[in-house]
Parts: sequence; C-alpha cells; structure tokens
Amino acid sequence: MPPKSPIAIGHITKVPELTRRIKKLGKRAAYVGIPEATSKDRAAQLMKLAAKAGKSRKKKLRAAATQQVTNAQLLWIFSKGSALRRQPARPVLEPSIEASGNKEAIAAELGGLIRANLAGDEQGVTRALKRVALAGQNAARSWFTDARNGWAPNAQSTIDAKGSDRPGIDTGAMRAAIEGVFEPENGTQLVKAGG
Repeated sequence: MPPKSPIAIGHITKVPELTRRIKKLGKRAAYVGIPEATSKDRAAQLMKLAAKAGKSRKKKLRAAATQQVTNAQLLWIFSKGSALRRQPARPVLEPSIEASGNKEAIAAELGGLIRANLAGDEQGVTRALKRVALAGQNAARSWFTDARNGWAPNAQSTIDAKGSDRPGIDTGAMRAAIEGVFEPENGTQLVKAGG
C-alpha cells in the first residue's frame, strides 16, 4: 500500500457565487421614459420657460401650463398620434433605443454592467446601471432632432401657430422630461441617472 500523500487535492467551484450574482443582476433594472413625479412638474417647467421667453411665446407657454395633461401623457399621444388633433404618430422611445449607433452604445454599457457583476464589484454594477439608463435617456432626447426619426413634418398651420417647423420641441418640456432611471435592486426606489 503506497504511503499517504501529504498533499490534498480539493475541488473549488465558484458556480454558486456566480449563480447568486446572476440572480441579483436580474433584480436590477434601467428604464427610459417620463416618470410620474417628473411628469407632474410640467406646469412648473413651462412657467420657467415662459419667464425667459419673448412676449408672444410667453403667452403660449403660460396657456400650455394651465392644461391638465402630463408630459407622460403628451409623450404617449405624440408617439401614437391623435386623429382628433390630426397629429401623425411620431414614436420616440423604442426607435431611438433601437437605432443604429444608439443600440450599440447602450449594449456597450450593458457589457460593462455584466463585467462588473461577474467581478463582484457592487459599486461598479451601480455605476454601470446608471450609465445604461443615461445612454437610453440621451438616445431618446436626441431622437427629436435626429434625421433618422422619419417623422412627418409639422403642418403649415402648426408652423404658423407655434412658430416652429420641428415636431415636439417647441417648448422642450416633454423632451427634457424624458429621463433614464435605474433600480439598484428589486424593490428599491428608482434613481435618476442624470441626477
């Protein structure tokens, strides 16, 4: 019988830790849109813009501030269109995130999120999640002036009334209200990516 070896060989596995990290990552999220709380601030946003505007624009902004509609509702109407208002659909969120160049930038940030998660870097995961949300926010906000959006131009009557031939940016309130937010862990409060 051979002598017992003083060296013990053991098997070390990190699969349970990796599984735990992957499950934890699944409880985190990044979103792009107009949060309800931000949407309620529409009147204040418009009044702030009115304070800096010229006389004719000031009147329009103040009138818009008195409407009982939120920025989130306006974005939905803007994206889906309105037969009543004779407004064509001008989708924002999905096409802006899926557009070439934008989706690659967001995917790169998601890659950083996964790398930080695999390394067990909790602070890195939070930073990367914030960058994912911010990349989505930037894509959506810039979509209003992106030539690839394919939106129908404003009608001449709208141009005459608003003084703008660019859809969705006459006051800038709805566009500015679009935010990237992230949820560090399931059940925790959403955090603004830009704040």
